[in-house]
Amino acid sequence: MAAITSIFTYIIIGAVFIFIFIYVYDLFYGEKPQKQIKKIHKHFRKETIKKIDKLEVEPRKYTLYQVTTENGPKKVKLKPGYKVVNIVAKKENKKKQKKGTL
Repeated sequence: MAAITSIFTYIIIGAVFIFIFIYVYDLFYGEKPQKQIKKIHKHFRKETIKKIDKLEVEPRKYTLYQVTTENGPKKVKLKPGYKVVNIVAKKENKKKQKKGTL
């Protein structure tokens, strides 16, 4: 009986360590593309996705995707640890220049 309980204990502790190892590996070395695309579909679940293009990859920093939906193209940055960041285009400031008198 003691042998069976110790075997179950080792299996449970081993499963916890394997789960932690997988999560930490994804956090430090980036995620697999299948997981990233699944996360994008989850993020845009209320919109219909037509096309997903990978624009830029920095393995330990981020992956940049362009998602084409019915409302138009949107850029999304995925950071390690399953974070999704929407990229918003910068607005150009049109400053009116005053004409100087000589």
